[in-house]
Amino acid sequence: DAASESLHYPFEAPPSGRSLEIAPGLQWIRLPLPFALDHINVWALDDGDGWALVDTGTRTPGVGEAWDALLAQALFERPCTRVFVTHMHPDHVGLAGWFTRRYGVSLWMSRVEYLSTRALLAEARGPASEHAVQFFAEAGWDPEALQRFRTRFGTFARMIEPLPDSYRRLRDGM
Repeated sequence: DAASESLHYPFEAPPSGRSLEIAPGLQWIRLPLPFALDHINVWALDDGDGWALVDTGTRTPGVGEAWDALLAQALFERPCTRVFVTHMHPDHVGLAGWFTRRYGVSLWMSRVEYLSTRALLAEARGPASEHAVQFFAEAGWDPEALQRFRTRFGTFARMIEPLPDSYRRLRDGM
């Protein structure tokens, strides 16, 4: 029957403005996003003398305030020990640089994700290049799509704090 095939959550509601322990040493944190998908789930892991963060949320209004409130909770009285980033999307890597600087800890990330993020950040510091606009025009983009590209170019970089100059490389199986 349909009821047995539906998804069941073991929690009354997702955490909002707080962390929620979902297993010993594993905290679930939900942060706001300014998109159609309006949240991201990030994780705090007990890491011995402190906690490790998995993903960070974006550098956008509301997320910094959410972190300020979360970091005032008792759970976060112990220091952050390291920051893991699963991949380069701004909702995952956005505040990684801020956390690593605030706590003086290492960023742990795969090489391809770290280098791709750094490359995209470097490229997105100015206006869209005319070379890129020409490429997309030759690929068949209409003038309206090209204008949207010009207007939105750099959004990725605005949602990400600068990354640290070094990182700890995550490899398959670690």
